[in-house]
Amino acid sequence: MNSAKCKVHSDKSKNLTSHFSLITSHFKVKRGFTLIELLIVISILGILVSLTLVSYGSAQERGRDSKRKTDLDAIKKALELAKNDTAGAYYYSNTLATLGPTYIAKVPTDPKTAASYVYNATPDSPDCTATATCTSYTLTACLENRSDSQKDAVENETACPGTPVSYTITPN
Repeated sequence: MNSAKCKVHSDKSKNLTSHFSLITSHFKVKRGFTLIELLIVISILGILVSLTLVSYGSAQERGRDSKRKTDLDAIKKALELAKNDTAGAYYYSNTLATLGPTYIAKVPTDPKTAASYVYNATPDSPDCTATATCTSYTLTACLENRSDSQKDAVENETACPGTPVSYTITPN
């Protein structure tokens, strides 16, 4: 009787083994990726890279605009120092070139184009540019970020052709 039980048990284990191998062969682990899976991953990566580049580019624009504003503030301080050295501390310089190196080591220029900032001395007489008797001025930088909160209210096509967004300072 024991041998009959063993034979029945052995037949059952053979059936289970063959049944198990059928199941595992049906659910074999795939190797590699399908073409569609690869295309989806590449598309998602492309979208992420393009979003990163756009935000990086606008961050650079905001950074350069911040540098422009800082430059104008430095020039304004140099103009005030130069004004204090005039007769009666009353007149501003007629050109930015006269500021360096006495009042500012080097007159800053635009961080992207290296162009000079737009300086317009306002005369108390018609010969302001010749005699340096200028009582006021405007100093303008062209901004890249069109939605800057400190931009001028009116677009300045004269000072900033092509990109009329500007930032202007005057003496206090």
